[in-house]
Amino acid sequence: MALKLKDLLGDAYKDGMTAAEIEAALASVDLPENEAQKKEIERLTQALSKSNAEAAENKRKLREKQTEEEQAKEAQEQELTSLREQVANLEKEKLLNGNKLQLVALGYDDALASETAQAMVDGDTAKIFANQKKFLEKQRSQIKDELMRKTPTPPPGPNGETLTREQYRAMSLADKQKLANENPTLYKKMNTEE
Repeated sequence: MALKLKDLLGDAYKDGMTAAEIEAALASVDLPENEAQKKEIERLTQALSKSNAEAAENKRKLREKQTEEEQAKEAQEQELTSLREQVANLEKEKLLNGNKLQLVALGYDDALASETAQAMVDGDTAKIFANQKKFLEKQRSQIKDELMRKTPTPPPGPNGETLTREQYRAMSLADKQKLANENPTLYKKMNTEE
């Protein structure tokens, strides 16, 4: 009875498996107890090893038969491929640095600019928008803090007290206009109903 490779490997079998994949799959297979099956497995393993050795020998012979011109051409193609990869990496790095510089110029901090620039190069729009949101929230917070620092304290009422609604209502129209110009926040507060 001939044992088929597909039957032997079971779920590990895939069409078009390489010799190395077959060897790896065979190493993880529990060998059957049947003596005939063991011999068939041994025969398949030997055939696989023999074919691997023949493939390596044929590859070596092919290399020997190649002319110097073919060998030089192959070396040149490998070098060209390597140079193309280097150029692609340099272009990516240039784009990354350019994006980072532009983001820093817009006011991004260094870490957020680096992260966003990388997302731009990678095409990760979700990350770009998330970082934009972080940046805008930080900007809003800074603007709010700056406005709070620049807002003057409300003028005290008569005798150094804070202005009450009753005192506001008793003020003349000219004084109310002056309050509106000097402290619009307090003016608005006094004109809103509680």
